[in-house]
Amino acid sequence: MFSTEDGNDRQSFVCSFRFGLAILGFFIFLHNHMQRVSMSVAILCMVNQTAMRMLNDQQPMGSNLTDALRYSNATTDLFHNTSSNDVIESTCSGNRDQSSEVVEDGPFIWDRPTQGHVLGSYFYGYFIASFPFGLLAEKFGPKWPLFIAYSMGTVSTLLTPLAARISPYLLIALRILIGIGSGALFPCMHTMWSHWAPPMERSKLAGVNYAGTSRIIYIYGEKGCMAAAMVGLPLSGVLCKYGFSEGWDSIFYVIGSSSAVVIILWVIFASNSPAESTRVSNHEKRYILSSLKGQVSEERTEFGLPWKAVLSSRPVWAIIVSNFCSDWGLYTLLTNIPTFLSEVLQFNIQSNGVLSALPFVGLWINMNLSPVIADKLRSARILSTTATRKIFNSIGMLAPAVFLIGLGFVECEQAILGVALLTVCVTLSGCAYTGFLVNHMDIAPRYAGTLLGISNGIGAISGFVAPSVAAAITTGQTRVEWQMVFYISSAIYTFGAIIYVIFASGTIQSWACDQELNPEVLELRDKKPSENDRTANEC
Repeated sequence: MFSTEDGNDRQSFVCSFRFGLAILGFFIFLHNHMQRVSMSVAILCMVNQTAMRMLNDQQPMGSNLTDALRYSNATTDLFHNTSSNDVIESTCSGNRDQSSEVVEDGPFIWDRPTQGHVLGSYFYGYFIASFPFGLLAEKFGPKWPLFIAYSMGTVSTLLTPLAARISPYLLIALRILIGIGSGALFPCMHTMWSHWAPPMERSKLAGVNYAGTSRIIYIYGEKGCMAAAMVGLPLSGVLCKYGFSEGWDSIFYVIGSSSAVVIILWVIFASNSPAESTRVSNHEKRYILSSLKGQVSEERTEFGLPWKAVLSSRPVWAIIVSNFCSDWGLYTLLTNIPTFLSEVLQFNIQSNGVLSALPFVGLWINMNLSPVIADKLRSARILSTTATRKIFNSIGMLAPAVFLIGLGFVECEQAILGVALLTVCVTLSGCAYTGFLVNHMDIAPRYAGTLLGISNGIGAISGFVAPSVAAAITTGQTRVEWQMVFYISSAIYTFGAIIYVIFASGTIQSWACDQELNPEVLELRDKKPSENDRTANEC
């Protein structure tokens, strides 16, 4: 890892500098998405659930932030030291750890719509940032735009406790800034990998990198995101109960501090491309540059995306639709798993954090295995790139659609079954990230960052709509209401899978080709399509 020694051009993958960059990217996404997922557990500790139940019974609250603030000022002192377990008796008390049954309510009286805004506001910023940062990364290189975005999210995370105590409006503003920081990561990192990843290693390198995200996610995104859920959710649960200060605020201090360390490593080791790096060996540099010749250029891209061709490209729209639909399902799960486990399966806060992470343990494992299998199938020419992307994407979207329907029928007495279904559902969703998430680099490596910015930005719309829809539907905190949430997600998953199968492609589009073609591409032009697929038969 981070090897700078000369050797064979195609040196050991795990000893290569590019693999070291993927590991560093993993930790960047890990911490960035911990900044996001931590709120899903923290909000359970921040909100005074007892006060909410009593106020809902005695005097219905308004559906806006102003009402939430008014009731908060009037009732915080009354309910602050009251345990929710003194008010409501669980019909599934066996799911709770009796030794840690009494959990102090939080200081904030926020109604369900307000909580939905707090959870969903992250995606307002995510939506804003994706496209412009994709353009900036292609114009100036990805290193410094990513640094600026990641630093913005880190500082906002550290300031979150202060903002929450001042006003939910200020908290929402900081969550938007964290969303901007996160929204920039995918297009910046995609731009970097379009210059660093040889074609036959794209799935593996992107898989390692994005395993740190919860975007599933790609995703995408998106093993760092998934590992973020694995680490962030249980860590948040433990800090919520045993952390310093008030517990919930220690979540943000710990994650923000460790995030600052990672960005320093990024500044030290990252480069926009192999040609600009002083740390990669000459042999590895030659290998990467020769494998990408004709697909990307070392010249900085002017803002000259062929918009007409892009907007009329069916493969581009297949990615966009699949991105949106996959994000809807994943964000529904990611932001609502702790609440579902608490309200329907009746798990306490500490158990909630651990159990919330189980589905993402499976997802993380899948996101490590699926890219390796996909690249093996492609390099052995068992499947074309197009077929590989469609098959993995279909598994990653149709399987969760089925298991979500089953999850809606689980009662709290069937808690083990519920967690098992949830785990299988989220685990299999990881296959989609070997589908649409890396597909931008297949069809247009020169514009991968911008295209990801477009698709990820549109996908982010689901990020602030899905939690709000779930919050609006589950006002009664019943299983029937959660069934409706899961039915909607299942239908959206299915629609996205169908569109992708019909219109997706795994070959470089003619409008994305460089003028100076790789000789290998010229040689393969006249061969049958299955062989052309390795590089770019449309060039």
